[in-house]
Parts: sequence; structure tokens; C-alpha cells
Amino acid sequence: MVTAAHEGPIQIIRDNPEVIAQILHTAFDIRIPDDLIIKTTSEEFTQIAPAAYRADNVVEMYRADSSKPTVAVVAETQRRKDACKRGSWPVYLTTQRARTECPCYLVVFCHRRSVAEWARKPIEIGHPGFTLTPLVIGPGMGPLVTTPDQATQMPELAVLSRLLDVTPATKEELEITYAALATIESAGHEHAHLYTDLVLEALPTAARHILEEFVATGIADYEFKSDFARRNQAIGEAESVVKVLDARKVPLSKEVRDRILECRDKEQLDEWLVRAAMAETVDELFD
Repeated sequence: MVTAAHEGPIQIIRDNPEVIAQILHTAFDIRIPDDLIIKTTSEEFTQIAPAAYRADNVVEMYRADSSKPTVAVVAETQRRKDACKRGSWPVYLTTQRARTECPCYLVVFCHRRSVAEWARKPIEIGHPGFTLTPLVIGPGMGPLVTTPDQATQMPELAVLSRLLDVTPATKEELEITYAALATIESAGHEHAHLYTDLVLEALPTAARHILEEFVATGIADYEFKSDFARRNQAIGEAESVVKVLDARKVPLSKEVRDRILECRDKEQLDEWLVRAAMAETVDELFD
């Protein structure tokens, strides 16, 4: 079962790996080009390491015309201090760097302030100039999302911030969380109720009651015309195009399937959906 304490943040990244780019930019001023395609990839590190290592999640970012990633991020959730991690984290990162030959980052999610402070300490490898300082998201670092309007644009980042107690759970902060949860619900996200449950589970009793009051009022107070909502609508339409072609037994290569599923242009998807209903071959879809 997914738990707020460990799997919640990782579930959000699996659902929408684009939140990693938002974290790098918002929390660490590392700017990721807007045109990159962002994917969750393998979490096994066995290609170079002498023993199998497993990270919680790996996200890779690609240019549309390239099969090699431009940026890679290893994401870890850390609930307690663990000296072994100071040995395995460098392995995760250097193995990913050797495999992808691109800039690689380590982002660590911590729920407790003391663990976050421990995780931020530089890891001295020993070789001159070879030091790894994890990028840590956790309590006390300051807000990542500051208004309800921002929460409607970056709802998953707002939910992630709440799960990690990045800021105290005041009424103002919980309104931001509510705006994020309502946006996700309005967009028809398949895990909308799960996200709400994860947040409620993570909150202390008094804060939970405040958020429950917000949730009980429904989502009518917000108009959701955010990038998030449009993106999820596009994802759903792209999946519909593939489903229609599959149902009509039109052969699709992996490259074609990925091209359709990665498209976020609603007008293009509308056209493909109409053509998919009549196409006998994939060439007829793109002509």
C-alpha cells in the first residue's frame, strides 16, 4: 500500500515526472529547457555497480530528436538517518552519469527536519574535488508554492510540498494545498482521491480538520484553466487516439505510439482522433 511517509512523493513523480523539473528550478535555481521530454525510467543500478542497487525513482529528460537524455535525476525518499545511504547515493549518481553521459542530480525528499539537515551534509568521496552534496527537499526550507493561483499551475509540486512539510501547516498554507488538490480533482486525474488521502494522512489532527473543511466545500470556488488541466486533458486525448487505433488493429511501432502519447497539442490530437476512426494504416493518421 502507498504510504504518505515514503511512497507518496515517489508516486507523484511516477505520475508526473515533470514535477522534478519544477523542483530543480523552484528550489535550486537549476533551469531545465521547456522543450525537453521528461520520462520516468529504470530504477535499477546494475550496469556498472558491483552489486544491485535500487533507487526510489529515476527521471530522464530528452530532446525530441534524441534518444540520449540531456539531464537525469535520481530521486530518493529518506525517512531516517542511514549511514549506508552516504555510500550508495554516490553510486546511484555516478552509475547514472556513466550510463547516460549527461548532467545528473540527486534529489532527496525528507519528512523530518533533523533528517533533512543530515541529508544535506556533503559526502566527501576522498578524491580531490569529488564531493556530493544532495539536493534536499524537506521541512524548514521555505515555500515552493506561495499562492493558490500558483498551486493551480503546479498542483503536484504543492501537494509534494505539503507531504514533506516544507512549510508549517497554517490555514493559509492549507488553502494552497486545497487549491492544488481541487485542481487535480477537476482535471480528472486517476489518483486525485489518493493524493487527498495521502495529504490528510500526513497532517496533524488540527490541520487535517482545516483541510477537511476546505474539501467539504467542494471545488466550485476555483476555475481551473491551468496548464495542468490542459496537459491532463491532452494526455487523455492522446491515450484515446492510441486506444482507437488499437481497437481497429492498426499496427503501431513503439516510436509512433510514443509520438502520439507525448503530443500535447490539442488541435493536433483532435485531428488524429478523427483520422484514427477511419485510418487503415498509421500513414493515414499522419498524412
